[in-house]
Amino acid sequence: YLLCFGSGGVDIRSATRPNKKGYQVDFLTIDRRTGAGNLSKKQIFPKSIGSSTKTVLDATAGFGSDAAMLALMGYTVTAIERSPVLSVLLRDGLRRATQHKELQEALGGRLSFSESDSLITLQTIQSHDVVYLDPMFPPKRKKSALPQKSAQLLQYIIGCSNKEETKKLFELSLRTATKRVVVKRPNHAKAFGDNPTVVHKGKLVRYEVYKPV
Repeated sequence: YLLCFGSGGVDIRSATRPNKKGYQVDFLTIDRRTGAGNLSKKQIFPKSIGSSTKTVLDATAGFGSDAAMLALMGYTVTAIERSPVLSVLLRDGLRRATQHKELQEALGGRLSFSESDSLITLQTIQSHDVVYLDPMFPPKRKKSALPQKSAQLLQYIIGCSNKEETKKLFELSLRTATKRVVVKRPNHAKAFGDNPTVVHKGKLVRYEVYKPV
């Protein structure tokens, strides 16, 4: 893959097809409808974050879609990503988002990205109401389908999460959050930790909520 810088922003594209536009972090593509739409507080994602929550630390930003959605819902979000490649794509995506007047107003300055290692940052950063984790684990094997393009790219760039590192990150999150730790999991996977206080389950994924220590 190649990281390409152009007048339209930064994208990552196949090295075998360098002239074909690649994948960009584009927050304009987020469905911003409320009510029963994508940003409804009735969805299981914001339910897991909590209605009284003000600040969220996304310790595994990836391509930033979850962090951006939470910011659009009114939460103040700090998203951490240790991959330099993803960090460039995230900062470029946020730069282009702030150039779009309507989206800039919708985000309200509530979204920021930091290129750092959460295992280090969570030992020094100030407390947040919620710490959100979305570890990258191998997808369930299916003969009929492949992971979507963005998931395939994430696996290529950062690989799957190291179990020991993820366990340590979870433990640090429990000491950083003041209200709850939320872990996103595919429905086919076993529970991430012991005794979640509540689980919000959807068709494909669930959000496990844990009480801080």
